[in-house]
Amino acid sequence: MIYLDYNATAPLADEVVEVITRSLTEGWGNPSSDHGPGKHSKQLISEARSNIADCIGCSASNIIFTSGGSEANNWVIQSVLSCHNGGEPHHKPHIVTSSVEHDSVLVPLIVLQQRGLIELTKVSVNHSSGEISCDDVIKEIKPNTALVTIMMANNETGTIMPIKDIVRAIRTLEEKNSRKILIHTDAAQAIGKIEVNVGGLGVDFLTIVGHKFYGPRIGALYVKDVNTLTPLIYGGGQEGGLRAGTENTPMITGLGEAAKLVKHNLNVYAENMKITRDYFEERLKKEFGNHITFNCKSQNRLPNTCNFSFVGKGFEGYKVVKMAKSFTCSTGSACHASECLPSKVLLNFHIERNVAANALRISTGRTTTIEDIDCVINELKSIFTNIQKQAKYITP
Repeated sequence: MIYLDYNATAPLADEVVEVITRSLTEGWGNPSSDHGPGKHSKQLISEARSNIADCIGCSASNIIFTSGGSEANNWVIQSVLSCHNGGEPHHKPHIVTSSVEHDSVLVPLIVLQQRGLIELTKVSVNHSSGEISCDDVIKEIKPNTALVTIMMANNETGTIMPIKDIVRAIRTLEEKNSRKILIHTDAAQAIGKIEVNVGGLGVDFLTIVGHKFYGPRIGALYVKDVNTLTPLIYGGGQEGGLRAGTENTPMITGLGEAAKLVKHNLNVYAENMKITRDYFEERLKKEFGNHITFNCKSQNRLPNTCNFSFVGKGFEGYKVVKMAKSFTCSTGSACHASECLPSKVLLNFHIERNVAANALRISTGRTTTIEDIDCVINELKSIFTNIQKQAKYITP
């Protein structure tokens, strides 16, 4: 089975497996203990924290380990709420986000809005650019705006958002109005595919997700100023008193190793992803012509992501994936017991409903080959022909 769903998750890199395995036997001590095994475990965690910091261009003291991206995103949101009078009705914090965020950002924001604890604005994707417009974000800023959270890259289309420009515009606005607006970006899809440097971006928070770049299923949160983050878990004082609980040393060392690999090999990784992704798209155009359409309008996109749809009835993404025997990928629909609904994200990218229902997301990885792509194209041709035949047979 050819795996082309790397935006969903990536396997552990061999080096990461090795580090985790070694840590399981050598880093078993409690990092809070003042003896040999404890000190060794603490050192392993310190090295991992430094590797992650080096990967995104910050100090180790700015990195806090989390269970994953969802925790990190929720933590930022809850911290902003706590720091602004607890969301009291007479002083609700206003939060600006985009309509195409991951559910781990959108859902908690919607819940808080429904509870009357925040004001929420969801900025739509610009029709012409296919991105979140910096001007559109700035237009939504209010006197009580406390947080702007925009993803760095979209998981379904691969669209890279202009975070640096958005931050620059907000900082200019801050200087004029003498007030602070916190800025968060979810970089889950970006790290390991494009350069991520928090200094250049200028954000206050950045979410890191290990399993998207061949690491374990834990994460981390970059925090520019720890005073803007409220404690998530009280207890033993780990993670600077912000997230209590004995650290998961093996997974943390694995995350650090994954970040180290990205730091030293990003260009090589990204080049292979882009070569195989671009080759896939060229083959699609050659073999299917006007029978396909591409769903990413932006010229700024991840090097590994292709979201496309077959044109016409009967080519729903879930059907194509179900028929595939040699490869796996993601679809543009969420299927439940009674129906299949097009992706809300694609609809919010202004993709027509019938096109979104037919969407397939191909995301290449570090080891994807040209031969893999040829094999996938050949099977897609076979599937396409079979669906066409079925349609002719069914049609009177």
